[in-house]
Amino acid sequence: MSIVNNDHGGSQFEVLAAIYSVLKGNKENPMEQEELIAWCRPQALIPEGKKSARSKLDKEVKAWSELGLLETADTSIKLSSNYFTDSKVRLTTGARRCLLASENNKDLISRDQRAADFTVLLSMLLALDVYRYPEIKSNNLAEIIDRYLSDFRINSNETSVVPGYAHWLGFMVRTGNSVYSIDPTLAIREEIAASTSVFKPDTQMPIDTFIGQLAKLMPVLDGGAYRQQVEQRIEGQSWTKPKDNELSTSLSRALLRLHHGGQIQLQKLSDAGLRNLKGPKGEILMPVTHVTVRGE
Repeated sequence: MSIVNNDHGGSQFEVLAAIYSVLKGNKENPMEQEELIAWCRPQALIPEGKKSARSKLDKEVKAWSELGLLETADTSIKLSSNYFTDSKVRLTTGARRCLLASENNKDLISRDQRAADFTVLLSMLLALDVYRYPEIKSNNLAEIIDRYLSDFRINSNETSVVPGYAHWLGFMVRTGNSVYSIDPTLAIREEIAASTSVFKPDTQMPIDTFIGQLAKLMPVLDGGAYRQQVEQRIEGQSWTKPKDNELSTSLSRALLRLHHGGQIQLQKLSDAGLRNLKGPKGEILMPVTHVTVRGE
């Protein structure tokens, strides 16, 4: 099962949103599967002879149960406490943590293994120069993948899913009709807000510590375990791994947006532990040594 294939369970995050809403409306108590499906897709709204809607719901419930976002016991279903640790956890935060969990990414080489295909593609996209590739669309994704990951083949059922999925999880922004830009700002903002024990408000930390914690929570970012594996596979003369004192353009973009939006404060307080935020054509946009997460 690969969640990036439009015909597979796990690919319809819009359906997952409906499932989540119904379970939240039930005060997060377990629901019988048939009752849950009925609430998500009332039988009266299904045209006679049409079973595709019911089939998609069944596929999504099965897929997200296998991935671990939903807990099943006999015939009942509830949100997993592993990812929804309290009632404030957003669906996108829970889903992102679930899809990036080690149990769903045991083998990033083999295809069709749970979330692994998506993780590989997301890691590759976040490693690219966002200024060289300002637009990501379903009709240019295959060409980009072929250029940098020659051992990875993708079909039209998958290219139609990946950009929208990455946007929903906060790793891209929509800039037009089915046009996206690589930008993990929202994913980072949500994870910081949901991880206050790690990113304590109004507490200053070295930039390397901050980046390291982000990489543990989202291993597709700079320095993350998945990112490092995928970077070893990236080919092409137009891609160069950032130097040790540099951040990728995607992470640089996100941190600058969070800085200017007031969610974090970036500072250069010394020359030791310096990281350069990179812009177009290798330009240094800001040298940083420390990060402070701003409180509410």
